[in-house]
Parts: sequence; C-alpha cells; structure tokens
Amino acid sequence: MISDLKDLLNLELGLEYCGEMEDLYEDMLRDFYTDNHVEELRTQFAEQNWTEYRVTIHGVKSTSLMIGGEDLSAKAKELEMAAAAGNAAYITEHHEKVLTQYIELIDRIGKAIG
Repeated sequence: MISDLKDLLNLELGLEYCGEMEDLYEDMLRDFYTDNHVEELRTQFAEQNWTEYRVTIHGVKSTSLMIGGEDLSAKAKELEMAAAAGNAAYITEHHEKVLTQYIELIDRIGKAIG
C-alpha cells in the first residue's frame, strides 16, 4: 500500500509530478524499484570512477525527487556535486549512508507495491 511510504516520501509531491494520476505514480514507483542503480553505484564507488558515478547519482537524484523522495534527492545532489568537483573525500564519507537510504527506499517500495 502506497500510504505505507509516507514516512519516506512526500506522496503529494510525487503525485504532483505525475499530474495527480495515481496509476502513473504507481508506475513510477514500480520503475524506481525495478530500475534501481545500486550495483552500478557500488561498482563505480569501488573503482573510484567519479565520472560515471556522477551520471548515475544524478539519475538517483532526479528519480527520487519525482517520486517524492526529497531527502534522498538532496543527499544524492550533494554526492553529484562532489563527484563533479572530484571531491573523493566527501563521496567516501557519505556514499554508504546515502546508498543505505536508497536501498531502504527501494525495499520499502517493493513491499508497498507488492
């Protein structure tokens, strides 16, 4: 049930991005769940491939915001900016916490949409 996600997502914002169409919002949540980038981020982080990491985390930032994940989107934006600046220290310090938050959201969405 989508309402189970209200502690992690701004459901109103997500619906607004979807033109107030609940079916479209559910499709967006399903896509967020199935098309996640966890393994890509892990690999890019391990390889310190900040160019690709920047592209991938940009996608996480954008899609998170579109479903109402304002907090995750803001944190992903900070990682994106750090990658653009080559600030490996910031990425190293914050990557795991943001990845854990991303995984938690993916898992919770999976449970909510069945």
